[in-house]
Amino acid sequence: TKDKRRIEFMMNATPRCNAKGEVVGMLGVGQDITERKKVELEKARVAQDFQTFIDTANAPIFGCDALGLVNEWNNKSVEITGYSKEEVMGKNLVDVYISPDFRESVKLVFDDALNFKYTAN
Repeated sequence: TKDKRRIEFMMNATPRCNAKGEVVGMLGVGQDITERKKVELEKARVAQDFQTFIDTANAPIFGCDALGLVNEWNNKSVEITGYSKEEVMGKNLVDVYISPDFRESVKLVFDDALNFKYTAN
């Protein structure tokens, strides 16, 4: 801008044609997306802060998708179990890493969570 502020624009352009269909120029339309970009940057910063919190928590934090496949495994989980993040990611937590005598009860807790039933053991 004239006052040296940076503005983010999303631009669209289309050819401008004369009566013969020959391109004689272009017509552009811009949309100011400066605020949207700021919001996107803030969301990314918050997500990074949250990931750092998970990674450095003094408690094991893990996540699984709806199939029970591990998709989150923090540093404390690594420290306690001895399994690296790379070893567990994408594997079924209950079937692979929970001892047989606890599999059923742990699976019930996971199933409850997937059905919006909050449980703790």
